[in-house]
Amino acid sequence: MKLKISIISSLISLLALSLVLSVNQMAFSAIFLNNSWTNIAYLLTESAGINGTLLGIFIASFLYTINEIGYRKKILVFSKAILGLILIISLFAAINEHLTKPYFKYQRPSHVYLLNKLNMQTKLDSIYQLSAEERENWFRQHTTKEAKIFTEIKPTILEHWLQEAGYSFPSGHTFNAFLLACIFSFGIANNSKSKGLQNASILPFIWATGVGISRVAIGAHNIVDVLTGATLGILIGNLLLYVDYTRNWITHKKL
Repeated sequence: MKLKISIISSLISLLALSLVLSVNQMAFSAIFLNNSWTNIAYLLTESAGINGTLLGIFIASFLYTINEIGYRKKILVFSKAILGLILIISLFAAINEHLTKPYFKYQRPSHVYLLNKLNMQTKLDSIYQLSAEERENWFRQHTTKEAKIFTEIKPTILEHWLQEAGYSFPSGHTFNAFLLACIFSFGIANNSKSKGLQNASILPFIWATGVGISRVAIGAHNIVDVLTGATLGILIGNLLLYVDYTRNWITHKKL
């Protein structure tokens, strides 16, 4: 029943994400200086980056120790959960970066934006013949040389664009957020004895939806990238919870 709640919550959040991104003009809405939405969107997007994901894994692993009795049992459950989550998320991150993205070769919206600003639109195809490292160096060189063109863009956003020099599809940040949201939601429902706290299992999906919106708002991804990342995160997250072996290894909880 509690897994069913997680699945329903994840589908509702996916629908909400689709509606928000379809109805509102979110693309590049959070890239400008002195804009509170830019700061919020950047914090959301970083919460599903490397450091944010590691913190999320730590919190999720701790969450599953709450109802365990005895320090030995708590340490065992925590160790298994954190190891399992790190291995699974690292595996899918590696597949995404080295197989999925290079296969589809979708260009990042931020790269198109930068080239339009530099009046070098015709360079797009040739730039994607370069490696990700060479591409980053090329953009860094030209944005530094023409720094006056980008004074309206928040420096942290511009630096984020430069560091993310790889391909676009699908969104790894959104994948991480929705995968963790599934596990957070299931863990909250299982560790909460009151109905009110169990209802809080929707909160991780509100966060994950915010992450997906932020990826489009800061110009790092388009709608297709984000919705695909969210869908994959939901599918794999709920699959891990549905299979007895992976659920027990990660969450130490029964259905």
